[in-house]
Amino acid sequence: MKLHRLTVRRLKANESRENVVRIIITLCALSISSCAGMGPAPEVRERTEQVVTHRVEAGETWKTMARDFYGDERRGALLARDNGRDESEPPGAGSAVRVFLTARDVKRIQGRLDAAREYNEGLDLVSGGNYAAAVPKFEEAVKLDPFFNDASFNLAVSYEKLGFHEKALTILEDLVEVSPGNPDYRYALGASLFAGGDLGGAEKAFREALAREPAHRKSLFSLAVVLEKRGKTEEAKSRFREYLALDPDGEWGDAARSRIEALERGGGGDH
Repeated sequence: MKLHRLTVRRLKANESRENVVRIIITLCALSISSCAGMGPAPEVRERTEQVVTHRVEAGETWKTMARDFYGDERRGALLARDNGRDESEPPGAGSAVRVFLTARDVKRIQGRLDAAREYNEGLDLVSGGNYAAAVPKFEEAVKLDPFFNDASFNLAVSYEKLGFHEKALTILEDLVEVSPGNPDYRYALGASLFAGGDLGGAEKAFREALAREPAHRKSLFSLAVVLEKRGKTEEAKSRFREYLALDPDGEWGDAARSRIEALERGGGGDH
């Protein structure tokens, strides 16, 4: 039995300049720690070069938006004031926020736009199954924007598809470290460990993904597969049933029912 396949993440194509900014900026915890202990951000501002409109997504705050657009969450208070708000008032999901960008900000974002272009070319190659040609595109995207997590993720997926498990693992372990709350990264790490034969490591990764998102279906089904392979029959059946409760008619529904029946007959293992 196979695990849920790894799939690439796609950016929206042909986004307007205003919207593409929010899609491609993926700063990680490293950018935050680099500012630690530096005191308040200065109030003196450079001349505004451009103003973009950002549509607030669920869970975003003034600080996270400032981190994404400026690379500095300390500018969250200024961003709130630019929009006639106080930083203590969270922006509403779906609302429009104006972001004032200096020439330096625009240059930094332009680098991410260039990275996005390489990234999308990589996705086009992946859609045709050409993972070998996609690898240098994703590598270039990461080079242009080291904090472009989706590019790193898809580079890892491509390496995995080509059988380079160690390269994929190195990237996925880094992603889990910088984005510990992301269950998709933990699932991908588990799938890569599984492909390399590390069932114990795969089980741990899937459990950690579910600890962060109990209804993460790919991790739930994959955990059940690993448990079956490790001889943990009762929990494997329980996990397959949990998966069916969430997605009875899904892609792996029939497989889950088949495995439960086999385990109850005293079977087990792959069939």
